[in-house]
Amino acid sequence: MNNPETKHIAGIPVEIEYKDVKHLHLSVHPPDGDVRAVVPTATKADKVHLFVVSRLGWIRRKKREMAKQPRKPPQQYTEGESVFLWGKQYRIRLKRTAGRHTVSLSGDWLEMSIRDGTDRAGRQRVIHKFYRKELTNEIPRLSKEWEAKTGLRADEYRIKMMYTKWGSCNVDARRIWLNLELAKHSKACLSYILLHELLHFEERSHTARFQALMTQHLPAWRNLRETLNNGFPGLPDLYSQGSIVRK
Repeated sequence: MNNPETKHIAGIPVEIEYKDVKHLHLSVHPPDGDVRAVVPTATKADKVHLFVVSRLGWIRRKKREMAKQPRKPPQQYTEGESVFLWGKQYRIRLKRTAGRHTVSLSGDWLEMSIRDGTDRAGRQRVIHKFYRKELTNEIPRLSKEWEAKTGLRADEYRIKMMYTKWGSCNVDARRIWLNLELAKHSKACLSYILLHELLHFEERSHTARFQALMTQHLPAWRNLRETLNNGFPGLPDLYSQGSIVRK
């Protein structure tokens, strides 16, 4: 797979990524209306250009709609603010510490022990480190179950913040990437994404056969997809506005 490249088409920056897919896919992402195209690897540049030009009206309309949408200020991770873990809502309780930053759960509270002077970015890093630890603990159990049931196996699972996908995979490297934000949702949603990416090792595109395999292994997968794509209170605006690619 090639690294994404950015081209200006009719004055609009378009991020183009060539992948092993059957159809060219165009999307516009909040909050700033970024335009991305996923293109079959053998597609010629002039065909991509013509396709984007043919959708300019739709692109500009989507960008106008996003520009009108009110934006919430970023989460501050302060005392009493709500956060989510595995689909449950918690309220933040801040504690002082002279040592290492830590996070623990106490009833309906998520307690953050932080040093004086820790700014918003520092508090966010503490929460993200906690989410990464939670995912790291849960992924091996769920992936082992799906690998046993499907007969498919990934050599590596990695976690990162992603803004357009809940998960992705590199079939050749047999590597699966998972969105850090999955820690906010139920473990059933994480399980669904793990299965989804594993099945791409057998069927690379979202074909009828791929969907049949999903239904065979997880009949309720569409309900879980809807849960993820609809989001819930507390998730960033970019999720509630539907920027996550629907898997």
